[in-house]
Amino acid sequence: MSEREDDLELAALQRQLDDAFETTRPRVGFEDELWTRMQARRPAGTRLRDAWLGLVQGIRAVPAVPTAAVAALLVVIIGAGVVTMSGVGRIRSTTTSAPARSQFASGADSAIGRGAFGKLPAPALNSGSPARLADGNAAAPTTQPAAATPGGVYSGPVTLTWTGKLELTLGSAPVFRYHEPSTNTADQFATSLGAILQARPSGYLGSYETRDFSLRVRGTVRSPAREPTFILLPITSLQPTVAAGGPVDIATVFLAEHSLFPAWPYTTEVGEIHGGALAQGDQAKVMFLHQFAVNGYGNAYVIDGAGDRAGLEVDLKKDNTPAAAVGPLPVELEAASYPIISADEAIRSALASAPVPAAATDVPNVALTDATLVYALVVAGDHSFYEPAILFSGKFTVNGTTYTKRVLVPAVDPSQRSS
Repeated sequence: MSEREDDLELAALQRQLDDAFETTRPRVGFEDELWTRMQARRPAGTRLRDAWLGLVQGIRAVPAVPTAAVAALLVVIIGAGVVTMSGVGRIRSTTTSAPARSQFASGADSAIGRGAFGKLPAPALNSGSPARLADGNAAAPTTQPAAATPGGVYSGPVTLTWTGKLELTLGSAPVFRYHEPSTNTADQFATSLGAILQARPSGYLGSYETRDFSLRVRGTVRSPAREPTFILLPITSLQPTVAAGGPVDIATVFLAEHSLFPAWPYTTEVGEIHGGALAQGDQAKVMFLHQFAVNGYGNAYVIDGAGDRAGLEVDLKKDNTPAAAVGPLPVELEAASYPIISADEAIRSALASAPVPAAATDVPNVALTDATLVYALVVAGDHSFYEPAILFSGKFTVNGTTYTKRVLVPAVDPSQRSS
């Protein structure tokens, strides 16, 4: 065989090999199977959010769909979404996973070793100005607390007793830590919403705008303690949101349209707007109340400095037009397990937390009747903690007006606290 024939045969074999590689494909159904497996590994919240956004975009792309049919479909989807995202019947183990991370955070949320954050500062309520009587002395049961509003929280001296029931069988609970977000973090969050940086006002990480809304991002506030926050306000007049299920569903559609739907467990609460910076005529505020999943307990609410449940708020006008949205900036969290006190220790600490000043007379007698595990923000320099605590509360009445007394007891064992 000549050298030329050898070259021709070798070239023919090379073409056959190239053809084989070009036409080789996975077995039938492999690509679908691979995609299904990839989707299954994604967090449930992310999958629901993407599906929801796809639905919203699909509805936008087909204006001929009858409004009644759209509303009916939204009710079904929203109902399923609220059940899934609220964490009902679902407990996440804090030893194997952390809460869902933000869409722009680098790296995954991490669960690290027991007590790995070192000794922790203790959470506390922001007492503010104590409610006192008209005579300027300590609260007395026969006069009206001048600085308190009906149903408001009273922070003056009281004599406490405990008449409730507290069951706390946990030996430990997770503590969550985040590092203070930078301007780069705020910029990435704004970019994910399609907003462009306009300025960096004092006290904020950034001010941003789109054609339709303005956005401000603020870092952690030390006093009263407030987590990193975004504030979204419409620039142009928005069209009323179409949803058939009331304020919660309207707020859900609005958040989904703007990629702001919470990725953490929550419950919803609808209330009225009283005063504030919003325009008159606002009808309601819808709260998506932030929770942390605690293994062996359930979901525990996050509270603000006054002891009220906190989360993401959407304000609505009477015509169902969203007026504002304010909520926690998504940040990457680390979790570490810490030993916590027993129920008896918590009760003793609560009763000892409000010693009556020697000069005080006729202070109210308050029976604490309720206690629940909550999470409170503790600011600590360039990083901050969400720490477990037990929130006690009880009501008392003065001249026909009812007030609430709250006591917050740190749940982390004293041996693991720096204060």
